[in-house]
Amino acid sequence: MSKVVCIGEVLWDSLPHGMFLGGAPLNVAVNLRNLDVDTSIISAVGDDELGEKTRSEIKKRGVETTHIQTNRYKTGLVEVELTEKGIPSYVIHEHRAWDYIEATEDAKSVVNEADYVVFGSLGFRNADSAQSIKKLLVATDATKILDVNFRKPFYTKPLIEELLGLADVLKVNDEEIEEMADWFGLDADYKSAIPKLCAMYGIEKAIITLGEEGSSLYVDGEFAHHPRFDVKVKDTVGAGDAFLSGVIFSMIQNKSPEETLQFANAMGAFVAGSEGATPVLNLSKIEGFINK
Repeated sequence: MSKVVCIGEVLWDSLPHGMFLGGAPLNVAVNLRNLDVDTSIISAVGDDELGEKTRSEIKKRGVETTHIQTNRYKTGLVEVELTEKGIPSYVIHEHRAWDYIEATEDAKSVVNEADYVVFGSLGFRNADSAQSIKKLLVATDATKILDVNFRKPFYTKPLIEELLGLADVLKVNDEEIEEMADWFGLDADYKSAIPKLCAMYGIEKAIITLGEEGSSLYVDGEFAHHPRFDVKVKDTVGAGDAFLSGVIFSMIQNKSPEETLQFANAMGAFVAGSEGATPVLNLSKIEGFINK
């Protein structure tokens, strides 16, 4: 069975309708565990009440907390505001526990046993975690999946260039492509920009979310495309993470590009139509959603 390790932020999203456990790497880990994939997460929480609650809630979701470190900083917190269409904006509190992840021997061992390692640009906003995550990525032969997650002001062109150089698989949205295309002097159209970005950084596969236009997957010099699923949106927090989870699950199952996108789009739509970033889901629910 393939093993997946997610590295990066664990935090709480404070939404108008409540507090929800989140962070992109954790969302992916929870979704994959719901699909019965052997998944671990490397992160950090504080030695505080919210840290204890985090561990308890993660265990309830079936993800082991063995590799979640504890340090003297507060547990991660993000304040989320939603537009009428459920589109989020974020205030991400700084100097939180996940900014100080360490490359421990335990973390190195877990990563070295993995088949896939998932990481995102937000996990590199602080020099301490950035240095640790780089050490873990460089030391493993696993397929490295980069979720480009532009959250101002926590990214720069040099940082993204460095992370692209570490990645085997890239997940990106249409707005992020436009910004990167501007950096590198490329055509903003993803069908033009993506092949060039992949060639520049040796990336084997790119997955692109396109909002109302669905999603695309670029592999072996060709694009596949799938339209979005219609769903009444409650909030889109975690929908992109669910999409990525669907892609990883499909990669493990050796699904075709078209099947991969269909499944991943369904995952994202299911979460967008639910409250919070990680609603309870399983394979039969997603397959039923597709069949409807």
